[in-house]
Amino acid sequence: MEKTFLPGDVRQRLTDLMKDRKVTQTELARKIGCGDSVLSRFISGQTDKLSNENIIRIARVFNVSTDFLLGITNVPDRKNYAIDELGLSAEAARNLFTEKVNTAVLNRLLESPRFAELTYTLEQYFNDTIAAGFAAQNQMYATLSALTRKTVKSKSGEKTAKDISRLRTSPYQADLATIENQFMLAVKEVKKEIGHDFSVQQAFTKEIAQQMFTELTKGQDMENPHITPEQITESVLDSVSGMEGASSDVLEKFGQALTDLIYGKRQIFLRIS
Repeated sequence: MEKTFLPGDVRQRLTDLMKDRKVTQTELARKIGCGDSVLSRFISGQTDKLSNENIIRIARVFNVSTDFLLGITNVPDRKNYAIDELGLSAEAARNLFTEKVNTAVLNRLLESPRFAELTYTLEQYFNDTIAAGFAAQNQMYATLSALTRKTVKSKSGEKTAKDISRLRTSPYQADLATIENQFMLAVKEVKKEIGHDFSVQQAFTKEIAQQMFTELTKGQDMENPHITPEQITESVLDSVSGMEGASSDVLEKFGQALTDLIYGKRQIFLRIS
């Protein structure tokens, strides 16, 4: 939840931020590169002059928007960041801007604490932090196995050497398993937060099914209607034929699979009944 402040001018905002973030006047002056006396005179009200450059620098120090610092908004959160401030490469920023990645999905993941934790696990995977440990461990097992074979000349010694050798683990196996588990947990948590609503699709499907049934049983004895799997398949294909990607080849394969499925389910029903 975004934190809000009471309305105020630049001087009041600056005082509130220094108090809230526990930053002294001297520390702030040093961080923005101005004299302590310049900041002191402004805060005390001896002068109303504070350069635009200093306002921008103060906003960056406290990670707030200049609109907040100027009293235009009471919400301090910044909405605009420079690419270098976000740590993005030019290519990454370009992919975001041109929507080569799904920004809505990316936002969901970036807001997830578990995904944030995963990024550091990925960093360890990329720079071989954990893998290096496993590699060293594997080398130790290999050395122990070789020494056992060399010093214990017996079947039990050979067996022990093999058992030690089997303790070796692929350097990246543990990393990948952890990454996979963390990622799936993050995705599941995001999905749980979003929730789901199939009511529209279910109502739409029910309506289509009713229309299909009415069309297929037209002119039949409604006490004992007869509908073949082929008729059902043909009706379904008619309803999806206009969809994107529904080529004749795809429709043919789908139709055959659907017919086989209906026949299979009917045979199961007949055996049960």
